[in-house]
Amino acid sequence: MANTDCLLGQVADISIGYTFREKVEEVKPERGNARVAQVKDLRKRWDETGSRLVSTENFPAIQWQGKSRLFADPGCVLLPSRGEFLKAFYWPESVTVTGAGALPIVVSSQLMVIRSIDDRILTEFVGWLLNQTAAQNFLRSGSLGTSMPMLKKKDLLELPLQIPRLETQHKILRLDRLWEQEQLLTQALLKNREAMLQGMYQQLLKENN
Repeated sequence: MANTDCLLGQVADISIGYTFREKVEEVKPERGNARVAQVKDLRKRWDETGSRLVSTENFPAIQWQGKSRLFADPGCVLLPSRGEFLKAFYWPESVTVTGAGALPIVVSSQLMVIRSIDDRILTEFVGWLLNQTAAQNFLRSGSLGTSMPMLKKKDLLELPLQIPRLETQHKILRLDRLWEQEQLLTQALLKNREAMLQGMYQQLLKENN
């Protein structure tokens, strides 16, 4: 079966997160009863690791007073809809957490929640596609505003996609995860090297006194 041309709205369900009426007050995990996903948390994850994968521990805890039906479920893609940062992140279903890390998540209205509703395409692969150059250019062209660009759901629904075979999707995602692991290992090695060099610098300065 060849690649299939379609629109994102034909193969995925897209919803918008919860609108907080007041400023979100973060608390320590042991004092919270939920966590909240916001653009700043995704941006921090990207800046620190370059990873498109997130887990509950990546989001701050809050005291949630709303209804439990507004909690998000894993196995979805989180896409910022406000600002210049439009990277898509995947929240895997397979991540098992305990204790404070197991708190449910409320997704803020700064984000869109995307899930595949078509057996031909994996939800995680939808997220991977959204991060590719063609899709990123489409998202940026559709965002509105000057001081705070905003991506509208109706524009996202019109995003054109090519769907490869499931086997190909799995291969691409495996390669992408290996690349992420390599990046994380490289960053860790560089940090260790920097710490070692700082120690050597200080030792040389002491010897010079």
